[in-house]
Amino acid sequence: MTKTKWALVLLAAMDILLVIMHVTDYFFLFFKPTGYVIPFAINIIGLAIIGFRAPKIYIFWPISFLILTIPILLIYSFIVWFMEYNYITIDSPYDQQSLFIEYRDVTLGETTYFYNFYKTKGGIVGKKLEDEVIELVIQGTDHPSGGLDAKGALGVGEEQWITEDIVRFSTWKGLKEVHLNSTQTSVNQEDIEKFIAKAEDKENGYTIMINGNHLETRFDESSDDHWIDVSSDDEEGAVPTQQCSRIIRNEERGYFMLGECTHQWEYLLYPMERK
Repeated sequence: MTKTKWALVLLAAMDILLVIMHVTDYFFLFFKPTGYVIPFAINIIGLAIIGFRAPKIYIFWPISFLILTIPILLIYSFIVWFMEYNYITIDSPYDQQSLFIEYRDVTLGETTYFYNFYKTKGGIVGKKLEDEVIELVIQGTDHPSGGLDAKGALGVGEEQWITEDIVRFSTWKGLKEVHLNSTQTSVNQEDIEKFIAKAEDKENGYTIMINGNHLETRFDESSDDHWIDVSSDDEEGAVPTQQCSRIIRNEERGYFMLGECTHQWEYLLYPMERK
């Protein structure tokens, strides 16, 4: 195989890999600050060199190719620069995976902060968490006197890993959770409301899984006492194994709370709204 054919094969392999990764929401994280500018430039330079070196190709075609593609590359580069995304990585204390955050802000009378999240293990390839996008809108009059940047609005530096797959942020607009494992978010608010109803009706043995915890309604007919058993496999749940009296809807904090528990009076269980 000639050098030209090898070059074409390598370019095609790179492009196919990037397309497959993009479709499946996987990304090379070192490409994020510049988007696909570098792969695009590699394709242009590689194809242009092949065109100029090929003896059977009229010089008009590679020159026309450059005239067409270079403006496209410049326009795309300007768009990437204009978006002004910033990036930060938050390492997990569990040494399992890290959270890569892509963020930017837009100010037009009010400030809107946008956050995209990627989970990564080696810091090279990350998978975008499509269901975990956070958008915070802060009116100009709501800003503290010293101003508030994007990291401060999200609460970066004060985040809490409540399990190896769940990060809780104390944002300017309240608590927000980011789930790195989609199976952790299979439960929804309707499921929790149904569980609350079962507990209030004193139904024995009804179960639900929330953030790695198994919750089971319990009822003792002899004492007319009812409670909730909280447990998890290998103590990996967000709440330690114990018993709680009930689940409380805390509208002010925007969370379902486990209340009157054995080890602690209450625990944050699950956000009432996911935005």
